Amino acid sequence: MIFVVIIILGLALDQLSKWLVVQSLPLGASQDVLGSLLRLHHVQNTGAAWSMFRDSTFALAIFSVLLLALLLVWFFLTSPEHWGQRLALSVIISGALGNMFDRFRLGYVVDFLELPHWPVFNVADILLCCGVAALAVLILLEERQEKQLDKK
Repeated sequence: MIFVVIIILGLALDQLSKWLVVQSLPLGASQDVLGSLLRLHHVQNTGAAWSMFRDSTFALAIFSVLLLALLLVWFFLTSPEHWGQRLALSVIISGALGNMFDRFRLGYVVDFLELPHWPVFNVADILLCCGVAALAVLILLEERQEKQLDKK
């Protein structure tokens, strides 16, 4: 149940933040938040990360559905005792859903967070990156622990 709550909260935070940006910042406009360290910059991304595959919204939307299906299968095949992995997968799923909803609903993804020397991104991207990083660390730690147990 907690995993469903995490998915809903992540998705809600992503969609609310995008809605606020669309309502308050014209397309293409920028606004400093923390000086030059963090800016709000309202853009429409028809591609994937770093605007790769620009103007491929439909293909990326279909890919998102397939990826989401795989993530859900992975989640349900993961043993409940590996709650950390299930938590990380829930965070990834919430981010994937956020960008997928944009692609199907709008035909593009709303991006608005800009750091120096970094492409514009959004809350869903943060959820995806943090979830993937956490999942990778947890899997590596589990493998390391299993190797240590095998040596004993």
